[in-house]
Amino acid sequence: MKKILLLVLALSLVVVFASGCQPADEGTEPREFTGFDSLEEAAVSEAWQDYFPNQYATYLETAEMVRTTYGGSGEDGEKMDYLEMYPFLKSTYAGFPFSVSYYRSRGHVYSLTDTLETGRLPDLETRPATCLSCKSTDVVVLQDKYGDEWYSRSFAEVVGDNAIGCLDCHDANDASVTYQRDYLTKALEQNTFRNINPEGRADLTCAQCHVNYHFNPETREPVLPWSIGLTVEDQFEHYNQGPRYNDEWEHEITGALVAKVQHPEYELYHEGQIQSVHSAIGMGCTDCHMPAVTDADGNEFTSHRWTTPLEHIEDSCLTCHSDWGAEGIIERTEGVQSGVYEQQNRVGYELEEFILAVGEARENDTVSAEELERLQAIHREAQFYWDFIWVENSNGFHNWEEAHRVLGNVEELLEEAWSILE
Repeated sequence: MKKILLLVLALSLVVVFASGCQPADEGTEPREFTGFDSLEEAAVSEAWQDYFPNQYATYLETAEMVRTTYGGSGEDGEKMDYLEMYPFLKSTYAGFPFSVSYYRSRGHVYSLTDTLETGRLPDLETRPATCLSCKSTDVVVLQDKYGDEWYSRSFAEVVGDNAIGCLDCHDANDASVTYQRDYLTKALEQNTFRNINPEGRADLTCAQCHVNYHFNPETREPVLPWSIGLTVEDQFEHYNQGPRYNDEWEHEITGALVAKVQHPEYELYHEGQIQSVHSAIGMGCTDCHMPAVTDADGNEFTSHRWTTPLEHIEDSCLTCHSDWGAEGIIERTEGVQSGVYEQQNRVGYELEEFILAVGEARENDTVSAEELERLQAIHREAQFYWDFIWVENSNGFHNWEEAHRVLGNVEELLEEAWSILE
């Protein structure tokens, strides 16, 4: 079943890329968009091409692999194995599927392929359907047909051929920008934002996926842990007040109950205790990642090549920082990222050292029950804070001051832990 799905998807991608990357005939005008007859039709991103050819062509460019100093994907479609690049992850995630298979994210057009191929949950029959939530336009169709009931089905039962695409962010009737995930609506209804008013913002489409989440333990519906707030401390308290969630597990080495954080780009950018400088002046995700560009005929449109702004500095960064120049932009960006990258990796190794020390203390019975309980509590909190920054995909650029603050808190927790162990 899995091999057949992968073959069908691969062949469809080849056809789409081959046709979609061809330039339109000279003088050809986009067709007038009057809406689709069904959500099933709208879920196929290629169906939008005749109406929005420039946007669709740039969307296909997310298939291109781009490497930067501190991010990006492997070249020529190569997958980058985090477990080989950062061996300490095998200890931090011991006992959880991320210690078995963990690759760096690729472009949006690969979202479904990479989900099908993951080694974390290889059996499509037993994998929950909710794993599709952020990976496919078919989710919009499933939600319309079955409501929240579809989340509890098996992945094999609901998976189709469509990756992330147009319908995830655009209305099928008038193409207006809109988010399409009910779980985001429920999270917004909690009204826990402190730094921004999210209502009506285009980058709510990004918040459908570029956020932390867990699953409802009964229905398997995704839940954004914003019940208290969006900062890392607020989200940690959300976990402490709730039941045991699907992404919490008893750590194989320390015995602590720890939680797996997932890509909180939206929260780090907008809602840290320290608000990012760009968010504070009213900028959203789309301002930098979807700049206005011009086609060969001089027509302006919004680029749908979701990638690092370092790939289109003139259209994004230099519209505000014109006096810095492209080299200055890269130098400043990498200067910010290098500090966070160094600290998050150093803390990752320090966390591993602590984990192994606690495991040894448990095995040799060299700490009291009370001390072990405190060490496990430190592990739970420190790993949550560290993971919040580690899995965030900007290497700190979205909010470097907040990233350093959070990692500093981890270091303080580990200092307390070593005072107990030593």
